[in-house]
Amino acid sequence: MLANINDVKDITGKIVTNQLITRSQYVIESYIGRLETEITLDKDIELLKRAISYQSAYMLNNEDIVYEQMSVQTTTQGDASTTFKQTDTAAPWIAPMAIMVCNMLSFIKSRSIKTGKIKRIISYPDWNRI
Repeated sequence: MLANINDVKDITGKIVTNQLITRSQYVIESYIGRLETEITLDKDIELLKRAISYQSAYMLNNEDIVYEQMSVQTTTQGDASTTFKQTDTAAPWIAPMAIMVCNMLSFIKSRSIKTGKIKRIISYPDWNRI
């Protein structure tokens, strides 16, 4: 486990159980797409400890929301119409502070890659064939 009861109390001021911290870690691991064993950088471990702490405090009184509620954009009473949010893949499952912390992880940030030929060849028009 990346966080413990004392970490959650120090970071959020909330008192939680080890079982809730474990469930929170599973939720955060699902959100970031990596397991605890795959995290090697100390900075990422510290950030995940904070994210898990925020998620544990969020789930302390809202655990049913995490597992049962859907992300709904609009609801209509007449003719029972419901529209789900297509772009919101985290709310209401992930604590807002946990999302902010997870966005600072080293492997979440976007990276630039170059594709194409390794050696650029400058080509000039063949004026004899034109």
